[in-house]
Amino acid sequence: MLTPSGREIERGWEGGGLNSLSPSGRGLGRGGKEQQESCQILVLKILMLVALLGALICPHASRADDGTPGAQGKPDLVKQANAPVSSILQVRLQDTWQPEFAGTDGLGNVLTLSVTMPFPKYRLLPLPQLSLLTIPAAVTMPGGLTGFGDVRFLDIAVFPVGNTILWGVGPTFVFPTSSRPETGQGKWQVGPAAAVAFGPEKWLVGVLVQNPVSFAGDSERKDVNIMTVQPFVTYQLGNGWFIRSQPQIVINWKNGNQQLPLDIGFGRVFTIGGQNVNCFVEPFWNITHDGLAPKYGITFGISLLYPDFWQEHSRRDRKGMGE
Repeated sequence: MLTPSGREIERGWEGGGLNSLSPSGRGLGRGGKEQQESCQILVLKILMLVALLGALICPHASRADDGTPGAQGKPDLVKQANAPVSSILQVRLQDTWQPEFAGTDGLGNVLTLSVTMPFPKYRLLPLPQLSLLTIPAAVTMPGGLTGFGDVRFLDIAVFPVGNTILWGVGPTFVFPTSSRPETGQGKWQVGPAAAVAFGPEKWLVGVLVQNPVSFAGDSERKDVNIMTVQPFVTYQLGNGWFIRSQPQIVINWKNGNQQLPLDIGFGRVFTIGGQNVNCFVEPFWNITHDGLAPKYGITFGISLLYPDFWQEHSRRDRKGMGE
């Protein structure tokens, strides 16, 4: 099952490998021609993302801290843009390329669309909420098979502690929406989630923990009880640039398998035509893992940021009421 960033195609480790590959090896027996076509599509997709990234962060683009009203180049915007769950509305597109796997030949790729939606106090609950919807739009297996993945939803109720510390708890859900058995777990899942973040000056440091547990679904698929621990660190370099690390540690409570990645990336928050944008590149390496897993990979990300979403929504509501 997909982690929030899509760095592991599946996390069940059925039959000694990832849940995306059944014990019979379904998804690995694709023909050479089909695999070659899939690889060509993936290469084209990566080249497009690289070209887009290069165009967006070029020095001719508006800087995130250029002082214009729409730029909102405050340090807080860089922090929010890189938080897994954020207090500003974001639309994120991420592509994770996995060129080599341990235990099998071939490469993988995961294209995800996610939306972070904050809810002010009393909008739904008497506490602020931070929500994250993750949609794995295209999961490509090492054998060339591509399909839709399992959708995830996370909702955290936030309890502020001082000016620089936040913590929260809430539920996390996984919905069996995959279009192919190999690209999902086939189980309805729900479980606890918790987050804490500390943001002094140029730093953002925190951790997000999720542990969905299956309670219904395909009776022929194995039950799921997997915890994901995602520490996150961002340091601002100035002028909208930053370095970041967001490894996702995976622990399968059913069989004791684990996966420990190491990553570090860089990016920039800036504006184009008044639109706030975040772009980053983040390579990762799985330094330890059990079963089938990508040896290494690289994630390309681009986000559209809307820090004034609720203020504009409130102004429209007041205008509609004739205030």
